Amino acid sequence: MAWEAEEEQMWVEMAQDGSLSAFGNLARRYRPGLVALCSQFVTREDAEDIAQESLLVAYRALPGLEDASRFRAWLGTIARNLALRKRRQNVASVPVDDLILAYVPEIVHQLAMNSEAASIRCKIAELPPEIKASMELYYVHEWTVSAVAEFLTLPTTTIKWRLHTGRRLVRQRFGADIEDSYNEK
Repeated sequence: MAWEAEEEQMWVEMAQDGSLSAFGNLARRYRPGLVALCSQFVTREDAEDIAQESLLVAYRALPGLEDASRFRAWLGTIARNLALRKRRQNVASVPVDDLILAYVPEIVHQLAMNSEAASIRCKIAELPPEIKASMELYYVHEWTVSAVAEFLTLPTTTIKWRLHTGRRLVRQRFGADIEDSYNEK
């Protein structure tokens, strides 16, 4: 479900011109990624709230975005900053890994459609947060390596290393394998 850069830029420009439906398309596209990104810093429940807040902040600030092609990284930066602020506020709280719980309604559906995807999601939930975010965006949400890298504001080599490390950890911990090829487009 990868978008071409030109298509994304078109949606951003339409949203900047006031199209609520265009922004809705962007929000649907990036909300899962925002939740995965924020889950590195806060609980899954807080990550859901921060993803929503990030979209609201982005919508209000969208007219000031000068380069529509930088929307993905810009949105990721907004979410990361809000998540870090929330984490600083909740220093006493211990993050709980709610990845599986957040997907409970979807797991039943996914099991019926594709038990392998549900199995991958469960295995990813056990990984360190920084690796988990890259693995979830790449394998569960089917983003390209370059899209994950831009969103997390990391080099593609770092994302590839995290995917490699994540696959290795999955093999070590579960005796299972996840596809080794990158779906760069």
